[in-house]
Amino acid sequence: MSTDLGVEPGVLKKGASDILECLTPVQKVDLKSLAEQGSAIGDDSAAEALVTFCGTWELGAEFLADCAASLAEGLNSANNNFTETDQAIRDAVNSVKSDLS
Repeated sequence: MSTDLGVEPGVLKKGASDILECLTPVQKVDLKSLAEQGSAIGDDSAAEALVTFCGTWELGAEFLADCAASLAEGLNSANNNFTETDQAIRDAVNSVKSDLS
């Protein structure tokens, strides 16, 4: 197992940004108007199934968006930790170089 993360710090931040950008169109899935049109189908069981589907789909989309937002938050946090650690290592190396000079 390699101790190297294998990515540059900016890659994590870019990944988080890309996830949040993908979420923009699904921030609020609203199928209420579609569900209300179910009565136009002319079949009560089909209309009921459409209402159930729309409600379930809205909840599912909200859950997935929340999960993706949490993932993006984690990537941003990892990026910050990675950047801070990298800078601390550079500072320590520079300090040792100064002491040896």
